[in-house]
Amino acid sequence: MKFGQILGIVSLGMFAFFGCEGDNSITVDIIEKDISLADRVGPVSQYGQLQAGQVDGIGHIYGACKGISAGNEVQLRGMSLYWSLLDRATMYYSVAGISTIVRQMKAEVVRLAIGTTENWGGISGYIKEPEAQRELIKNAVEAAVKNDIYVIIDWHSHTATDQLAEATQFFTEVAEAYGGYDNVIFEIFNEPKSQPWTEIREYANQIIAVIRQYSDNLILVGNPNWDQKPHVAIGNEVEDPAHNVAYTFHYYAGTHGKWERGNAEKAIKGGLPIFVSEWGTGTADGKGTPDPEKNQVWQDWMDEYKLSSANWSASRINEGSAAFANESTLDTLVFTPSGELVKSFLAKNPDTYEACATK
Repeated sequence: MKFGQILGIVSLGMFAFFGCEGDNSITVDIIEKDISLADRVGPVSQYGQLQAGQVDGIGHIYGACKGISAGNEVQLRGMSLYWSLLDRATMYYSVAGISTIVRQMKAEVVRLAIGTTENWGGISGYIKEPEAQRELIKNAVEAAVKNDIYVIIDWHSHTATDQLAEATQFFTEVAEAYGGYDNVIFEIFNEPKSQPWTEIREYANQIIAVIRQYSDNLILVGNPNWDQKPHVAIGNEVEDPAHNVAYTFHYYAGTHGKWERGNAEKAIKGGLPIFVSEWGTGTADGKGTPDPEKNQVWQDWMDEYKLSSANWSASRINEGSAAFANESTLDTLVFTPSGELVKSFLAKNPDTYEACATK
């Protein structure tokens, strides 16, 4: 379902949706005011719904506005929010926070890293405290629509194959509630660890079938070894009746290099669209001092293959990879060394956008 089809449905009022169990029905106030029209012309108005495809055997992501055609690949640059568990991160799961990220960093996409079972002393993950997580998602989707940017709703788990029932309920809810917005992208498995591709694929096929009951939007699928082996899906891709799936690739500039890039290149040249839904300027543990030279190599590589990406992380967490210093507020960002570097990369994003002529 395309964005325009729901303008008259969700302007003011309640949006009902249901969990995977018949008796577990819930009603969520999705929006506090009419968000059917954006406050600005941004990338969503220009590109439309994102579409996975290939031209001449090379996988890419395109926009519905111009379709899957040579020269019309879409490359988005944006930010991944930190796990939706701690105040120093969840404060940015808000209209004010995301609007500031768009204004000060020119972000075209934000990623919501929705925790599942974790409890770190703040808000618990979705499985333990679903109402709190639903509220964060609602606020962030509202922010994305108001700012006319894309938003990734990510089941931020390393063990999603063991959470099939919970993930099924989650994606039933979010797909029915938000799947009509062109802004929304679904990431169904953050970072598989050592699970084999056959197991990940079986899980993905079941979750994709759930989402497709409500939405034909882009779906991002994880792969083995923390999303560093997307090439294993070549010839054994997931099943999607909408044919709108991309495979995730994650890297940290201080840890990963040529070998991991090679895996992604094999996937791209094998016809698989790739989305870098998480990357960091330091090491994979979230620490380390950013190395500008190593980061530039990765940025040049993403530009070469026109890969969309989201940096980890838009937060004030006490980690080297956090983009914001402790004195940052919802209205004004003060950047860490990592944040300054990321901001310089996102500066490549356009200053203005032009609405698609077919909308």
